Amino acid sequence: MNRDKTGNGSRWLWRNALCWGMAACLGGLWLATGTAAWAQRPSTDRHVPELGRYLDRVQIAEPVVFRDLAVYPVLLSGGADLRGSWLTMDQAISRGILVVSEKGAGGSVPVVVVENRSRSEHIFIMGGEVISGGKQTRTVRNDLILAPGQRVDLDVFCVEAHRWSGEKSFGSAKLLVPQSIQQELRRGATQAGVWAEVARNNAALKAENATGSLETAINSRPVQDRLAEVRGGIVPRIPEGTVGFVFVHGARALGAEFFGNDEMARSLLPKLLDSYAVDYVILKGGESGILPRPDNRVAIEFYERVCRAGSDRSGTPGSGAGIRTRSGGLLGDGVSLSSSLVHYGVQTEVRIIPMPGPRPGPRPLDGIRQRSSGE
Repeated sequence: MNRDKTGNGSRWLWRNALCWGMAACLGGLWLATGTAAWAQRPSTDRHVPELGRYLDRVQIAEPVVFRDLAVYPVLLSGGADLRGSWLTMDQAISRGILVVSEKGAGGSVPVVVVENRSRSEHIFIMGGEVISGGKQTRTVRNDLILAPGQRVDLDVFCVEAHRWSGEKSFGSAKLLVPQSIQQELRRGATQAGVWAEVARNNAALKAENATGSLETAINSRPVQDRLAEVRGGIVPRIPEGTVGFVFVHGARALGAEFFGNDEMARSLLPKLLDSYAVDYVILKGGESGILPRPDNRVAIEFYERVCRAGSDRSGTPGSGAGIRTRSGGLLGDGVSLSSSLVHYGVQTEVRIIPMPGPRPGPRPLDGIRQRSSGE
């Protein structure tokens, strides 16, 4: 049965999707490999309860593809269960609800202060998001939930090595660090290590600048032109109700992001795409021409790895409970509130090294066949 879920003409292929519908009720997993095949859904007993329940309801749809980057939309059987009113960091800063400032009169490199001035809305801040301004641009170390009225010290890393001046307050840079840097954060990087990774990325992007700013490099015109192509080729084709994404490059699964509701997932998707595209489209280069269809088994097998890897509790300075995975060759972090998952991001621990390449610039789409999810 084909059912239109997007409202924009593309199809959500229930019959051909990598989804579990009735199969889940029977404890089995239906694989869309062209022939009937069954596999047991891995146990999620090693996960903290709220993440285990979430993974048990995951449904993965046919991929949306741009060059050799495939994004598999994730839905939940029964729908999302995160309740309440939520804002992302960008939304809250733009409305003046989230205030981010340097700590103390002189500031402190590894810490900033965040305050939620809303009386009714929770704010979710995702690890790896970049805040701009202050005495230097920073990135958030771990996921954080701010309850209404809550004010906490937030651990950060500097991603602009050669500036220590400016105002006390911050705005949003509207970007997430590239996955190569996100991976180093999850490995337990030092500040010197983060600066080294930023310098490596800026050099690979041919976007070095006077202050060593990651924000300046990614916002350079050639890089933004390339990232806009990726966003334009994927974001409009993501089906309604999507709460997460599995990212695959060629024949290799890269990572996955799971959110508590579809509004949060859709708001943060452009940032996530940029984060993956810097490493896997711009620096590693997207292939042109007619590409083979992605092997859906790669996404399935990655999901199975996530289920088997398990997770533990971790600390969080805000509300809710932290979640952490450092097993099964995976690095994952997340946060939950009142037994509902808010976010869990996970990636492979195989080290990503930004490789210097030609100066990025707009690439014509001539000769590149963009497949729709209905092909």
